[in-house]
Amino acid sequence: MKKNNSFILFMLLISTSIFGQDYIYKNQNMVMGSLNPSFFGFGDSSKGGLIYSTEGFNEKSKIENQYAFVNHFFEDYDFSLAIDVNNLKVTTLGYSTTSINLHYIYKTNLNEEWIFNPSVSAGFGNTKLDYNSVVFEDQLNVLTGSIAGVSNDPIKINNKINFLDIGAGASINNKKNLFFGLNVKHINRPETSFNGNASNIKDLFLSVQSGIELDINKYDQGLLPSYSYLYLNNSFSKQGSKTRFDLYQEAILGNIGFGLNQHFNNYNGFTVSQFGTSLSVFIEEIEIGANYSFEIGKNKFTGTPYNTFEMYLIFDFNPFKKNRRGDNSRFYDMQ
Repeated sequence: MKKNNSFILFMLLISTSIFGQDYIYKNQNMVMGSLNPSFFGFGDSSKGGLIYSTEGFNEKSKIENQYAFVNHFFEDYDFSLAIDVNNLKVTTLGYSTTSINLHYIYKTNLNEEWIFNPSVSAGFGNTKLDYNSVVFEDQLNVLTGSIAGVSNDPIKINNKINFLDIGAGASINNKKNLFFGLNVKHINRPETSFNGNASNIKDLFLSVQSGIELDINKYDQGLLPSYSYLYLNNSFSKQGSKTRFDLYQEAILGNIGFGLNQHFNNYNGFTVSQFGTSLSVFIEEIEIGANYSFEIGKNKFTGTPYNTFEMYLIFDFNPFKKNRRGDNSRFYDMQ
């Protein structure tokens, strides 16, 4: 009975909120361009990478997210191009959404210290829903915890949606250790409703970011490796009634990175707060890592914590990275 009620609650929460999500994985600090495309131009970099994430209350409620990107800086023209693909799937609901986005980022040197990177983005989205897997309101029996096999809901619905999406952003950073960012997604407010008799226009997605990197072994003394840094990254996002804070702290000690992260999500009074740990290994131009985040305390509705596990693989195409010899500063390119 308790398991059935937890499953029903999950269905209700996902049905009302997941369709408006823009991302689901936690380690956005590893690919800042996923949150603000202006950061694809950060450090005049050319990179590619993959992220896989799974999260939920239990195996029956798992949400899977796959994200891939590649970006390249055109040095002779002072701009970067990036493309990313994101796929989110909720097997329990028969729901999946895929987006492909192209980003243009221009580099402007404000002075000898500060760099300004504005960006524009255009994307295509496709969302599918298998109605044989969907549970409608008239199928739920909250008294018995059962789900009826047939719905009498007469709504005219489609099982596929295509839409265009426009966004813009900007970032500013110095050549040493500090950055700020701001971006807006869904400027054109795309229609994403499955119901032909109703509208579900995407809310504007607003986000601000800030970060700093500190050299914690500047004079090469003590027990720490020669190249040791403390990297702090924070972001705040808002979309309609949904808000989210993400806080990241990472110690980069030579070829290994250890991180902590905290996430605070709120949606119409329903809050999920998570604490996470991450581990990265740098092998010349490749960074491999994993992150595990768990809900702080048991969920008061389900009695089950909300957990997240993700893995990521990032390639740096800059040939000079082979000569780093352990210097994996996030700001290395700009020094």
